[in-house]
Amino acid sequence: MSNESCAVLAVFKAAPHATEEDFAKVIDAELARAAELVDQGVIVHGYHRADLVGAALVLDAPTVEAARGIIETFPAVAAGLIETESVIPLVPLQLPQH
Repeated sequence: MSNESCAVLAVFKAAPHATEEDFAKVIDAELARAAELVDQGVIVHGYHRADLVGAALVLDAPTVEAARGIIETFPAVAAGLIETESVIPLVPLQLPQH
C-alpha cells in the first residue's frame, strides 16, 4: 500500500429481503466489479463470512470515506441486496517475532 492509502476493513451481510434470484441477476456484474478492483490493487483480501451470508474485504483506499464510495459501486450494494455492517480503518499490528 502506498503512503497515501490506508487499509480499510469492510464487513457485509445479505439484506434480509434479498433472495437467491435477486443475487443471480447481479452476480456477473458483481464479480466483474470485484475483478476490476482486484486488478487496480484496491481489494487486497476478500473473505466469505462463515457465520452468515456475507463477506469481508480489506481495501486499500485513501480514506474511509473513499472506501465507502468504492463500496457503493458494487452492483449488489447499489441494488440494496447487501448491507454494509462496518467500515473500519486499520493500522498494522506489531506482532512478536520468534
